[in-house]
This record gives sequence, C-alpha cells and structure tokens, in this order.
Amino acid sequence: MLNVGCGPDYRRDFINIDANDNLTQVDYVMDISVTRLTSQFAPGSVDYILANDVIEHQFHWEAVVILGDFFTLLKPGGQCNVRVPDCDAIINNVGIPIETRLTQLYGGQDSPQGGTKEMERGRQKWPQLFCHKYGWTRRRMRDALDARCAGSDRVHDTIL
Repeated sequence: MLNVGCGPDYRRDFINIDANDNLTQVDYVMDISVTRLTSQFAPGSVDYILANDVIEHQFHWEAVVILGDFFTLLKPGGQCNVRVPDCDAIINNVGIPIETRLTQLYGGQDSPQGGTKEMERGRQKWPQLFCHKYGWTRRRMRDALDARCAGSDRVHDTIL
C-alpha cells in the first residue's frame, strides 16, 4: 500500500512517499513529478494507493502521467483513493471571502497556513510543493485517466 505525498500523515503498514526530506517519518523521499513511481515499484504490485492532497500540486501534464502510473501499479482489483480540493464548491461558495477562496484554490504557496514545523521548513526549501497547479473535478480526473489508459475496462473500478 502506498501513501503518496504523505506529508506529516505517516501511516503504518503503508510505504509513505513524499518529496520533503524534512519530515520526521517518510519511507521514500522522492518528487513524483520528477521520478516516476513505475521506476520504483513493479507494475501490478500495489493493492492500494492513497493520494490525499497531492495531485493538485502537480501541473496537469504531470498529474496525468502520475494517475496513469497509479493505474499501472495497481493489482487487478486494487483501489486508489485520490483526494483533491472540491473546486466547484470553492468557486461557488460566495459566503467565503474571495481571498480565502483564492488560497483554497491555489494553495498557500509562500504564506503560512498552519501545519507542522516539518511542513513549514519544507515550504521554505520547496515552495513549488505548496501551491496548487491545477483544479480537478471528479469528471476531469476520470477523463484524464480514461485518455491515459484507453481501452482498459479497469479504469472506472480504479478511480471513481
């Protein structure tokens, strides 16, 4: 089981992956926008992939490759849980000040947003990891995966 972009959310029984080497607990230090997961793990070898709040930190073209790699790495019947900000809800929530919505959409970038000391140190060293580079909806993610993994009947069972 992989916890991709784990940040301070280290999970027991997972291989925890993050680009921030300031984290006190991480199993693999790697930037998934540079190093392909498929170069580190065998195709069809992973039961479960957790990617909470990491895909939106990649440019669209990088994220499409990463989503395809998730699909490649999963065993038949494997599952992937990808969480990204709900862009539709953020954009349409006029009850939240525009400044707050902009931060939710684009990330804190170089401004403190709370979190652990490791994350704050990481923000200083790798500010590119702390901004959102693309807005996803469920449909966009499914369409990107469909395009990357055309012809497979496993796509909709993998990332829903």
